Amino acid sequence: FRHRVFVTNGCIKRKQPSFLRRLVSVMTEDPVCVFAREHFGINYLFPYQRLVIANVLDAINYSDDERLNQLVILPTGAGKSLCFQLPAALCPGISLVIFPLLGLMADQARRISSTGIEMATLKGAMEKGERQAAFRAISSGKAKLVLSNPETLKNPEVKKLLAESGVTHFVIDEAHCASEWGESFRPAYLCLEEQIEYIKPKIVTAFTATASPPVLSRVTKIIFGKKPYKLISGMPDRPNIHYGVIKTLSLKHSLKESVMAAQKPAIIFAQSRKAVEILAEDIIHSIPEIDCRFYHAGLEKQERANIEKWFMTSKLGVLCATCAYGMGMDKADIRSVIHYGNSTSIEAYLQEAGRAGRDGKESHAIVLCKAGHSQDHEEPSPPQSGKDNSKTVNAPEWSSINLARRNMMLRYVDSSPVCRRLFLLNALGYSEADSLVCSGCDVCNGSEKRSVDGMEEILALVKKNPRRFTIRDLSSFIHGKLLPALPYKNSLAEKWTQEETEEAIYTLIENGHIYKNASGLWKDRLVTDQSGSSESSSITGSGRAALGLLGFFSFLRALLCEKLFSLLHGLAIFASSSQRATKAARVSKTSQRLITAMAKKRRSMTEKLPINNSP
Repeated sequence: FRHRVFVTNGCIKRKQPSFLRRLVSVMTEDPVCVFAREHFGINYLFPYQRLVIANVLDAINYSDDERLNQLVILPTGAGKSLCFQLPAALCPGISLVIFPLLGLMADQARRISSTGIEMATLKGAMEKGERQAAFRAISSGKAKLVLSNPETLKNPEVKKLLAESGVTHFVIDEAHCASEWGESFRPAYLCLEEQIEYIKPKIVTAFTATASPPVLSRVTKIIFGKKPYKLISGMPDRPNIHYGVIKTLSLKHSLKESVMAAQKPAIIFAQSRKAVEILAEDIIHSIPEIDCRFYHAGLEKQERANIEKWFMTSKLGVLCATCAYGMGMDKADIRSVIHYGNSTSIEAYLQEAGRAGRDGKESHAIVLCKAGHSQDHEEPSPPQSGKDNSKTVNAPEWSSINLARRNMMLRYVDSSPVCRRLFLLNALGYSEADSLVCSGCDVCNGSEKRSVDGMEEILALVKKNPRRFTIRDLSSFIHGKLLPALPYKNSLAEKWTQEETEEAIYTLIENGHIYKNASGLWKDRLVTDQSGSSESSSITGSGRAALGLLGFFSFLRALLCEKLFSLLHGLAIFASSSQRATKAARVSKTSQRLITAMAKKRRSMTEKLPINNSP
């Protein structure tokens, strides 16, 4: 039979006749796929999903005591949850899933409840009745899925219950957190191998969306120890996400511009709780028509739940969030992800950028970074030693690994003219990255901004007026507040706030484009030449005195020039008012003369009239 030809995404493919497709489908029908379609509404499984699920089913059905370990690296939105939900519904025993965040546990519980799978949640700060109900569901075998976190798993009572209840599948979701957080503020992650050995599951599966070779090595060491494991890696590229970097002098200004231009819904990621609160407040104040809220782990449980519910249904909302919202939140239609400053690593960036476009539609991931700051970094401090850090690497290894990861992210924002997508895939160690064609980034499509907004205008103004302005004076002059009578026409005054302009000036000073005099008559005054910001040490005493005298007269001249415009403006106003007063006085005198003349005329006319004395 002839095969019909059709075109998909620019590729010519051949389509078999419909009855042949049905015949092949019947011959190759997989009972696992049938189960997925009937119970989860999934019409097909990706090859890597089939492989992961097959490993779980085989391990549970084996009577061999040897445990199977597998590390699964799949991009965000690739269906990792199905890889442990479906075996939990099919197989005997309990599937224990470890999550890093309470918000992620709540989101997963919401999704599992829609499938009809019985589950229980174990976490801190549970009420007594809620905890007892969870224990009964686990011990009776009613719960097929148990959701928990590393800290709760260290509880002896919880650990004993799980060991006696027959956990067959031990799952660690977002496994890269073991490397990123285990060494610092989540030491319970370092005890996962110990908990696994105690509970004795038949298979352990660690899921992550991103892992570079150094992180991969550390994760496997923490979770699997020295035991062998299978590595299952899907294609890490997300072709529907357009990557871009914007270098700026003012992060606040660029954020405002990006939010106004971005497709909605959108997420803005920042590093701290305080930052996301401030950013949300700034957006609400500057762009009141946008519905914006903030989210972080410090909010009350009910408040977090309300914000999650709002954002899940919002079509035009903007959410300022820390990484507490990033992992596992299944909102498919996020169109834009904006990073306010650099992320801590390539893995963390891809994890958060992967929130965009989970529905497969075109989306954008943008990094806002300060111009010239890409090479500035601080070496991370090694974790504090303690009883829970028995597996902590030594300080030099900690510093080198984390410093390398941070520098990789810094090189990403400076990767021009290298394709952003190619850089990210190479950073993850993806061997086939060079063979891919970029489906969208600012470098490849020519939309990358080569110039930095505001830099040319500010540098030109300082260069033409050395030692003329302080930081406050310069921003006030740009926005027409220093000399209201003579406004300075420029693009910054039209689009920027004075606070954003001052941030830009500080950035130029930090980058060495502008220098501020530290002392002397010109203290705090700005110049573009470093030699003009301090006196040369080779000048003799007499020369120094002469320069001091010259500087004094120059200072007086600058001071006089500064006040001259205001003085002339005042004189002009005074002259104008004086002219109006003089003119009014002249009009008054003229009117008086006319009135006097008219009165005299009336009296003379009266005297000339004849007097009639007749009755």
